[in-house]
Amino acid sequence: MLASLRKVSAYLLISAFFASTAGGCKLPWQSDVIVVDVPRVERTRIRQDAIVALRQAAGADSASTRFIALEAIPSALGAQGGAICKQALDDPSPEVRTAAAMGIGDIRYAPAKAKLQKMVMYKVEGAERDARAYCAVVYALHQLGDETHTTHLGSLLFDREKEVRATVAVVLGKMGLKAAISPLKSALADERDHDLKFELTRALARCGDKSSLRRLEAHTRDQFVDEQIIAVKAMLELRSPMCRTIFSSLAVNDKSPRVKTVAAGGLAALGHETPELFSYCLRAALEPQKLMEEALGNRRKPTDKQIHFLQGLAATALGEFQHSQAIDVVGELLKSSDPGVRVSAAASILAAIPKVSAPKQTVNGKKVQPALQSRTKPVSRRPKLHTSGAKD
Repeated sequence: MLASLRKVSAYLLISAFFASTAGGCKLPWQSDVIVVDVPRVERTRIRQDAIVALRQAAGADSASTRFIALEAIPSALGAQGGAICKQALDDPSPEVRTAAAMGIGDIRYAPAKAKLQKMVMYKVEGAERDARAYCAVVYALHQLGDETHTTHLGSLLFDREKEVRATVAVVLGKMGLKAAISPLKSALADERDHDLKFELTRALARCGDKSSLRRLEAHTRDQFVDEQIIAVKAMLELRSPMCRTIFSSLAVNDKSPRVKTVAAGGLAALGHETPELFSYCLRAALEPQKLMEEALGNRRKPTDKQIHFLQGLAATALGEFQHSQAIDVVGELLKSSDPGVRVSAAASILAAIPKVSAPKQTVNGKKVQPALQSRTKPVSRRPKLHTSGAKD
């Protein structure tokens, strides 16, 4: 995949070196010269390419690819994605049906209401039999004004199946009901599974429980990278007052390129983008393997899954920057061999295009090398792009 990116002259060349601070400590990763050479893409065409990529993923043979697509389509396409979600309610995979119903609820796609009301019934043709998908259908109906079945979620919060409890926690958190705080706290007190405790904490924070929001902030320093990433995204969603402080610390000091990339994107979403953050996300998008290898050192080689995950996160993060070059770079990721990267790139492009009205040469008043069709003399500067030890 990286080789194919280089063949289209879309790569990032960065030389790294370590320097000493006044206190004798070495600064993390820095660069003298940054050269990015990507072709300028036509906005209308790349937008259409992104939509096509999402539609193709939604109809893929692989259930996991369809699931990824259905998770991205509602926010990426809005009401235009409603028909795709409605059609996916008949998907043979319960995970895909769950994502479709959640998406319908998120965008409040009313044309699906009659279908959902049939799915939520008991022992009728077309009724939903998977408990996870059932919870998502109840959520969608709640969002569409039908709360007939909302109370059924309470008992499912204590279901014997971990996956069901997790889905109910997500649903109640997305509903954001104050009335859900008490049962969620009861479930949290009884829960023994670490992952479920984290999900219940996120749900409580979404429902407005301030102590849970503080615990969620603590999870950004967790030993598990996946939980750190989810915690960062949840803090951004809830606009925690600690977002800027915590994200800045993670972008500089965390050992995981994945966490650093998500934190950088979070800062950009908050309006605190810098050339250093932008450059790091560019590198994560175009040189994910090299970045992972630097973080891991000689301990072990990064897996393809880790590399693709980082590249997908970078695609999403770049969509938060208001620099026109982001779209050009993410456009290259639409060609990725990995469906998750393609979906992330497509969703990012659709999110970024409205933010970028014209090509920009600066970020926060600092010059950033523009995208060019052919190479020009590189811009010399010292962005403080940080990586440190191996954790990822």
